[in-house]
Amino acid sequence: MTYKKHLILKAKRFYENKNFYEAKISLLGVLEDSQIDSTLKLNLYILLSDICFKINEFENAENFLLKCIEQGKTSPEIFNSLGNIYSKKRDYKNSEKFYKKSIEFNQNNDVALTNLAILYHNLGQENKATTFYKNILKRNPENIGILYNLSRLDKKIIDAEKINILKNLVNQGKLDSFNIASSYFLLAEYENKKKNFKNEINLIKKANNYSFKKNQHKNIQLNEYWLKNISKKYNKIDYYKKNEHFDYNNNVYPIFIIGLPRCGSTLIESVISSGKDEIDNMGETNLVNWALLNTNRDFQRSSSKIKVNLNSTSKKLRNAIENLSLKKNKKKIIFSEKSLENFYYIELILNIYPNAKFIHSYRNLVDNTFAIYKQFLPNISWSHTIEDILLYIDNYLTVIDFFQKKYANKILPVSLENFSKNPKKTSKQIYKFCDLRWSESCLNFYKRQDLFINTASNNQMRNKIEKYNYNKYEPYRETLKKYQKTYSWLKF
Repeated sequence: MTYKKHLILKAKRFYENKNFYEAKISLLGVLEDSQIDSTLKLNLYILLSDICFKINEFENAENFLLKCIEQGKTSPEIFNSLGNIYSKKRDYKNSEKFYKKSIEFNQNNDVALTNLAILYHNLGQENKATTFYKNILKRNPENIGILYNLSRLDKKIIDAEKINILKNLVNQGKLDSFNIASSYFLLAEYENKKKNFKNEINLIKKANNYSFKKNQHKNIQLNEYWLKNISKKYNKIDYYKKNEHFDYNNNVYPIFIIGLPRCGSTLIESVISSGKDEIDNMGETNLVNWALLNTNRDFQRSSSKIKVNLNSTSKKLRNAIENLSLKKNKKKIIFSEKSLENFYYIELILNIYPNAKFIHSYRNLVDNTFAIYKQFLPNISWSHTIEDILLYIDNYLTVIDFFQKKYANKILPVSLENFSKNPKKTSKQIYKFCDLRWSESCLNFYKRQDLFINTASNNQMRNKIEKYNYNKYEPYRETLKKYQKTYSWLKF
């Protein structure tokens, strides 16, 4: 066996075991061979691009695919992958361009069509998104995930006829878990309109059950971490190896928005990025958690005092954020980031970014519980049962209380109820805390053409700030009464 074949087999094993860094090193070793076959080289470029995408090296992922195109290799998959890369880099014009190229290559490419529809949806281009969603459904009426997305834009699309079709599809048992979950969420919403709240909750329970099953093994692992692991470690971390390489971060003034899902965080980030100062709006990158776990492999296993290497974690985080096209040509770099779980990593972030500030967005906890449970959140492992949501909230309250006392001057609590009651006053408080220049324009965020939102709050953010609805979740509160003895904070 030649050394080249040995490296390829080695890379394959690493890839299958999700050791992507090691796989990348092996494949780069193969490319060092000047006699490498041109077809193999192009295939390795594609595989390396996929690996780089998985480890948040988007510049490298882009460059490997551009090399393929330069050398004459094109395909709908290559163009679609470039669309995904540019979307991650927040280069939405190029993302649109390459999704369209992928579709031109293959008019029935549902993957690229779906990605383009979602891109338009996230950019608030509702007419374009609706057109693409409908075209996909014409060819595949059983793509209920697409029907669910379309229903976010067109509430009238789900009528009595569609409900009967959904019931039949579910009963036939032909749909996969994701599409069954989508069906049950749509059926639940229809019951909500008829004020059949008990039926609605029963259907939501089924919907969340199938949503969890879609990635059951992964969700079980994630729940172990988020519900049992990190909640016992956040105050037992020893940070070491901090040195002069951190000087770069003294020029960076990040604003981290933390809290629970459905707490108003998207509203806050939209307001922050709509003022006079130029702010990079990162959205939910989940990069702090990723950088920590990828540079401190023993973090999850250790149960006693945990050591975190600040040098390696900072370097990993900084490189990943720069891969998101962070503007670096300013004396003062400001960006906002709203991976909500970062409340666990407040101390880690402050060790890396000493100028960081945190906005803790929160709302009535009973309302927040149901806002999470009733929303289709397939990528949040603990959102699928009331019990897991309550446990996560209980851990969150403990952690927030700890850091709020320890770093009071670094954390600004912002109530969604107060924000909706007096947007001007609250937005001024936020801007003052963040050392930003306030202007009335920040409350006109919904008029922006470049506002990209890929969270469940997408449609809400296209309108003015609405008054808080204190009665919205009243019909469901009885469901939580049996948990009041377990959680003292659970008050009605």
